[in-house]
Amino acid sequence: MGWTIGGIACMIYAAGVGYAAYKKSPGLIKLIKMKMSKKMTDQGAITTAWVAVGVVFVFGIVCFILA
Repeated sequence: MGWTIGGIACMIYAAGVGYAAYKKSPGLIKLIKMKMSKKMTDQGAITTAWVAVGVVFVFGIVCFILA
C-alpha cells in the first residue's frame, strides 16, 4: 500500500512541476535559481526542472512496479 501511495505522490509531483516548467512559471525559475545557482540562465532552470520531472516520474513508475 505504501509503495502505491508513493507512486501516486511522485506522479502528482511530476505533473505539477511539469506543468509549471511547460508554462515557464517565473516562481519555479526563481526557486530553481535560488537553490542551484544564481548564475543559471532561465533556460537552464527549465531544463533542470524537466530533468527532475523525468527522474521523479521514473521513480513513481518503479514504486508502482514494486507495489
